[in-house]
Amino acid sequence: MFVALAVGCRPGSRSVQQGERRIIVDMAGRTVEIPDVIDALFSGRHPIHAVYAFDTAITVNNVFRYSETEKKYLKRSFYEGKPYALEDASEEIIRLGPDIVLFADFLTPDNIERAEAIQEKVQIPVVLLDNDILNYKETLAFLGELLHKKEKAEELIVFIRTYIDPVLEKAKRIPDGQKKRIYYAEGMKGLNTDPSGSVHSQLIDLVGGVNVAQTDILPGKGMTGVSLEQVYRWNPDLILVWSGNFDGMDSYREIRTSPAWQNLDAVKRNAVYQVPWRPFGWIDRPPGLNRVIGVVWLANLLYPDMFPYDMTAVTQEFFHKFYHYDMTDMEAREIPNGQPSPPGLPDVQPDVYTPSAGGQ
Repeated sequence: MFVALAVGCRPGSRSVQQGERRIIVDMAGRTVEIPDVIDALFSGRHPIHAVYAFDTAITVNNVFRYSETEKKYLKRSFYEGKPYALEDASEEIIRLGPDIVLFADFLTPDNIERAEAIQEKVQIPVVLLDNDILNYKETLAFLGELLHKKEKAEELIVFIRTYIDPVLEKAKRIPDGQKKRIYYAEGMKGLNTDPSGSVHSQLIDLVGGVNVAQTDILPGKGMTGVSLEQVYRWNPDLILVWSGNFDGMDSYREIRTSPAWQNLDAVKRNAVYQVPWRPFGWIDRPPGLNRVIGVVWLANLLYPDMFPYDMTAVTQEFFHKFYHYDMTDMEAREIPNGQPSPPGLPDVQPDVYTPSAGGQ
């Protein structure tokens, strides 16, 4: 059912040119008539990073409110003068009048039905993308066809073939007894999490980690509440911290400094790592193409001998190709650093955080 854009991407696909319009089959198998050239699109949260990789100005809406430290890495054409509006803002979509509406998600019957309902309401073509990280090469090829930017699509796909595919393949061969046990700390106090099987913690599973959380998967934004006593019982080897993409790094600061956390083995060993978030989260929030660099970073962090990437070089390459930003060496060392020292926090002992050769 799930076929690519109907311009020859896959066997059996078709494209019918009708003057300045064309008929496509989106990645959910839906037939949609769209303008041949797309000058403006309304994006949902999940596909925004992929769209930005192709075109920094084409979106008519913002899906995040960016801090100044995040804006540093983004083109002004991406965020200036555009209203904050998400998928359910039907009236705003109509007012903005884009050529198409672009959503990305798992291609379930419920999500397909939702797209159909929105299209009926706004009377603007809605195009669905596959947001499964395992299918990102196909998604990028689809967007390349959609936006008439096949060369750019191939450039991005080559990055995934070079770095992501080998990680996912090697990770499958890590013996169970050698897998790192990880607690994914979320929320302002680090006492929210997402267990194995959640899209929000998917990278832990993919790179060969063991998610210690034994909780229910919450739909939507996730973030199941847990107690500190539970975390002590799980006793992870390592703590990954998502601090809400805030410069204050509240969760990271809480775990590093609060007396309640200090007897946890991972904290004693300084095995607490802030997930990079500029300009978008590297592991999650949202679960989009932004996670591509997160796969490399997390694999290198957990298993540096198996994945001895030069994170400075890989970060520079990713930012250049996906974010149109040429990083200095200093920036490319600072951004991936999993153990930053914001004001008020003691420095981590240098023998604890050991980056791969050639990295930070």
